[in-house]
Amino acid sequence: MSRTHVLRCLSIVATSLTLAASITACGDGKDSGDSSSGKDIVIGMVEDTSGGTAATSAEASTGISLAIDEINKAGGIGGRSLKLIRQNDGSQPSQTPAVLRKLVSDGARVIIMNSSSASAQQVKPVVEQEKIVAVSATNIATAIAEPPNNTFSFILANPITDIGTVYAAAFKKIGVARLAVITDDSPTMAGLNKGLLPIFEKSGITIVANEKAPLNSTDVAPQLSRIAAAKPDALFVSSLGGQLEVLFHNTANQIMPDLPRISLASIGNQPDTWKLAKPGAFRQLVYASAISADNTRSNELGEKLKAKLGAKYLGLTAFAAQGYDTVYLLKQAIEKAGVDSGPAQVRGGLEQISAYPASWGRQGFTMSFTSSKHVGSDGLCGIVLRRFNEQNQPGDNWADYQPQCS
Repeated sequence: MSRTHVLRCLSIVATSLTLAASITACGDGKDSGDSSSGKDIVIGMVEDTSGGTAATSAEASTGISLAIDEINKAGGIGGRSLKLIRQNDGSQPSQTPAVLRKLVSDGARVIIMNSSSASAQQVKPVVEQEKIVAVSATNIATAIAEPPNNTFSFILANPITDIGTVYAAAFKKIGVARLAVITDDSPTMAGLNKGLLPIFEKSGITIVANEKAPLNSTDVAPQLSRIAAAKPDALFVSSLGGQLEVLFHNTANQIMPDLPRISLASIGNQPDTWKLAKPGAFRQLVYASAISADNTRSNELGEKLKAKLGAKYLGLTAFAAQGYDTVYLLKQAIEKAGVDSGPAQVRGGLEQISAYPASWGRQGFTMSFTSSKHVGSDGLCGIVLRRFNEQNQPGDNWADYQPQCS
């Protein structure tokens, strides 16, 4: 045997011994030295930082961030930290599929939809193809959680059909027979109004005026003057909130100061916009809140956010509470599916969650999911009707009507 051949053999033996030692040190992958045990659990979030739902998205993000911080400080899930990765779609549904796919390619195991309802609807086929759970923190479009392509799509909040049912009953209670509507021209509101307004009409309400304004409007006096001429019993404001809805109320308060006004949830959950309202412009405005002083979990969450935000804290909003609960629901789903489960298995874990105590809604309100129920809300008591006070701040629950809790 040549000297070269001997050296080659010795090298092979040495390499083999080193490899064997490495395998022995690694063990069977179950001990603390397993590198997989240190991997983050990646949550992808589609958010809107620049479009019509930016204010809503920011509020939900506050609750989402708090929940992730709490879970990580408590040891994460199975010893693994949560890592949030974010992509902005600007509330442009045509952009959302590409944004979501980018999150998946970056390792997201689950998706939080924190943009518009139209965006959440647009990606239903995508999450179906990718077999990854997408939970809408604040969206209320019923179609998000309904067939087709709803196997991996979930929502927390009461859908627009529930809100329509509650408001139709409220209108009947206070004697509203002639209703005027003003809305923005966003794709989200176009879709929501298709589900909402027919419920009003089927309940016997006549819509005497239906006006629309672009999101970038600076003058809505013509629309509201036409509404005043129609002599409605009340004005229903159906919008994404933000500066445009403030403009609606500032103008309506000038033209029809005594006409009752009712809105959806957005304006009551966007504290940064309230300062844009003229004095008394929100006076007695009723809106679909989901925060009630009788819910101890809401009060506890409010104290946590106040401690975290300090002077920036302007009060607990439903969107912050729903964002917070979204993360904890996903935590439970991952725990039920197994910390090493793939994205598709998380769906099964989510569908096993029952009677989760919500941080929003009335005291005792819960959320549940099953294979045939992808809307979390258990009943109508996720909806709390509240009024603004003279200082343009959310005030008491509306005394004239509240949905019955079952």
